[in-house]
Amino acid sequence: MNLQRVYAIAARKFASLRRDKRMFGFIVLMPALQILLFGWAIGGTPTDLNVIIVDDGPAEQSAIFIGHVEGGDALLVSFSDSMDDANSSVVNGDAWAVLHLLPDGTISVVLDNSNQQVTNTILLEVRDAMQEASGGQLPLHIAEPIYGDRDPSFIDFLAPGIMTLVCFMFSTILTTMAFVGERHDGTLDRVFAAGTQPSEVMLGHIGAFSGILIGQVTVVIAIATLGFDIPINGSVLLLFAVCLLLGWAAMCLGLVISSKAKSEFQAMQLNMPLLFPVLLLSGILWPVEALPGWLQPVSWALPTTWTAEACRSIMIRGWGLESYSVQMALLINAIFGLLMLTIASRTIRVRKS
Repeated sequence: MNLQRVYAIAARKFASLRRDKRMFGFIVLMPALQILLFGWAIGGTPTDLNVIIVDDGPAEQSAIFIGHVEGGDALLVSFSDSMDDANSSVVNGDAWAVLHLLPDGTISVVLDNSNQQVTNTILLEVRDAMQEASGGQLPLHIAEPIYGDRDPSFIDFLAPGIMTLVCFMFSTILTTMAFVGERHDGTLDRVFAAGTQPSEVMLGHIGAFSGILIGQVTVVIAIATLGFDIPINGSVLLLFAVCLLLGWAAMCLGLVISSKAKSEFQAMQLNMPLLFPVLLLSGILWPVEALPGWLQPVSWALPTTWTAEACRSIMIRGWGLESYSVQMALLINAIFGLLMLTIASRTIRVRKS
């Protein structure tokens, strides 16, 4: 073995990587970004959770309990004189829980159990407040939850998010790789030479991949419900429509990415910085409420965040089109898809000329 030749090859490869700024950024910046996002997004404690207190308890204990609950960052407390009104707020999605302080000192908790991490945070705050008020002697009664199971599992929270991720990720990658492949082998040039407009090319690709997307969404929903026994308390057709619209929007994003890439490898380089933040910032693995305050607006700017929330609302809460989260998911996906389609069409027109 000639070590000089080995050194020369290694030096040549390092020099080529250093000249390729996109590759250098992919190698150096992407791991750093991934670690930072993972640390910010996973494992945090949800904050600013809306809860309603109905205070019918002993004055002194109630004052200590409420003072402790209000003194933390986890819960945002409002008050009601009526259990019916308080429960209605949970039903409508305006609050996560009702804390009813009863005359005998018992604390009854009525929960929206659609998010296991949020539920655990609320119960931990309640128990800490009980300890402060009476040394932990106050009896705690967990009432039948308004949404979700009494003992929810993590997969109930995770499954709608994973469905969202699958629809978004594979639609983006499939469209990107197919379109870049056609440009690479000259098919796209021949199509344009025949007088085809960029918008026609875009819509043609979306139409072709729509059949694949419909099958993909069907399989994802079927596996989630039949394979893992995840309940769908709302409309299956509405759930299908939300996932399908996200897939179409992701296809349009894939067309934009493919218009910027010269090869399949460059397409993957452009896909990765987009897909990893989507995984961590969309509330798929961990609640958006646990993100740092400055990151939450970024999360809500992603169509996948609204889609994951809408899928949970349909599957666990049984909400329909009247739900704000479902309406916003449909609206944002439609706007995002049209915006990406417009950008892709104009970019291809520029490249053609």
